[in-house]
Amino acid sequence: MAQGKEKNQKPQVPPEALEHVWREIATLRDPALEVEKVGRFCYITHAGSPLCRLGYRGELEIWDFAIYKYSSNRYSDDEFGFLSFGKVAELVRDALSAYNLR
Repeated sequence: MAQGKEKNQKPQVPPEALEHVWREIATLRDPALEVEKVGRFCYITHAGSPLCRLGYRGELEIWDFAIYKYSSNRYSDDEFGFLSFGKVAELVRDALSAYNLR
């Protein structure tokens, strides 16, 4: 049973994937962006405030996406008509635009 459970678990963010996120964030040239890794997620903040969450899917290029929704204090993957997955820089750029930070 434990073996089946392991197969269903989402992959953790490995060091090379976290480095990829940081490289992609750097292309946005916004020093207020920060990244915190927790399990399979990278939480992106802007000037200390939640912005979005990226979920590692086992590959570097495509990540799950959820924007932080201030009205409910949670992350949502179905707000504002965003894609629920994509490339790191594009997703973070979209989140910045949604909050008029770019």
